[in-house]
Amino acid sequence: MNANKILDKIVGFTQMRYMRVLMDGFMSVAAITIAGSIFTLVKSLPIPAWQSFLTSSGFGDILSIPVSVTSDLMAVWIALGMGYAMAKQFDKDKLACALVGLGSFMMLTPFTGMLYSADYTSATPVPNVIPVGSLGAQGIFLAMIAAILGARIYAFCIDKNIKIKMPESVPQNVSGMFEMMLPAGLVFLVFLLIRWGFTLTPFGTAQNFIYGILQAPMMSIGGGVAGAVAFLTLSKLLWVFGVHGGMVCYSAMAMVIGTAGAANAAAFAAGTPAPYPEFCWTALLMDFPVLPLGLVMLVFAKSQQYKSLSKIALPTSLFNISEPQVFGIPLVMNPVMAAPFVLLQPINFFLTWGANKIGFLATPTGAGINNFIPTPILGALLNAHWSGAVWVIILIAIDFVIWLPFFKIIDKKACEQEAADAAAVEAPQA
Repeated sequence: MNANKILDKIVGFTQMRYMRVLMDGFMSVAAITIAGSIFTLVKSLPIPAWQSFLTSSGFGDILSIPVSVTSDLMAVWIALGMGYAMAKQFDKDKLACALVGLGSFMMLTPFTGMLYSADYTSATPVPNVIPVGSLGAQGIFLAMIAAILGARIYAFCIDKNIKIKMPESVPQNVSGMFEMMLPAGLVFLVFLLIRWGFTLTPFGTAQNFIYGILQAPMMSIGGGVAGAVAFLTLSKLLWVFGVHGGMVCYSAMAMVIGTAGAANAAAFAAGTPAPYPEFCWTALLMDFPVLPLGLVMLVFAKSQQYKSLSKIALPTSLFNISEPQVFGIPLVMNPVMAAPFVLLQPINFFLTWGANKIGFLATPTGAGINNFIPTPILGALLNAHWSGAVWVIILIAIDFVIWLPFFKIIDKKACEQEAADAAAVEAPQA
């Protein structure tokens, strides 16, 4: 199998209907998570006086509310998003599929909470109370599966005309409501039977089953160092061959990344350590190497091509925007620049991981920070500590040294090509 066929299969993988649903479903809730990240940003500013004020005034608890609404209810937003994405793929009513997706998830959500004693040594079941954890990171896998399955059954019913048909004289908004009743009712009946079926098993609930059999094992493997390194490295390796690596890797790891992000945000809101700190660092490191490369071009470029490009690439790379260099140098299909472009990902990650382990770099808080914040500030905000900004500067220096010899090779070739082009233009005049 040649390289083109492999690339075609990779691209085809990202275009598979249910992979598109996963990616679109997560992207559809981006507005909610970004809204929560604004409050996260305000709360996590690493200024001692500000942090003291938040604690003493209680204002920090108020700022935690929007964070909790986004993180502690992430499974709810995901269920809505997956139902909406299914509607787009199957050309069905978007609101109806979103609501059916949410309803399907809620049909399988435990309705029994636990009331703990003051010393947490005993607990009493409380009926008709939904545990908050079931609607947050712990419920994300179930939300995805239930919403996709529920919306698919709904679409099947509509395609088979299993619906209440109203006369044409009835307004569309009214007839649409009646058309939704029968297929939605059938979907809920199916999930009610599934819920009852799990009560006959040792798991008790579908959520316990999904979490114990699928989510927990997958997160233990993909939610740690191995998953983060694979995500960072493979995304850049695919870019070398002209494939949108970020999109492919995100599609493949959407469940892991989404669950890790929600769990980290929930931990930040609760003031507890981030359970998946590795995926906090990926937010910083994904497009990080383009910044030192922009500095290399600015300082050492001799060709007009790269001198001009540096004026565009450096400002954008400061905000973790890599396209000017990816397509301008280009880094795509460039055998000289491929090695640093790919290998800097695991190098930067393990250096960061090691700096954290030895205590030089403070551990990330789990706060969801917008990636387009200037890189040194982003580093400080991720762990709410000055060491984040200092570490970014250290990494820039390391990456600068690694990029330099490779850049000199392509810059020399660009100078030679510019000289040859100039000579060709002047030759007829002679």
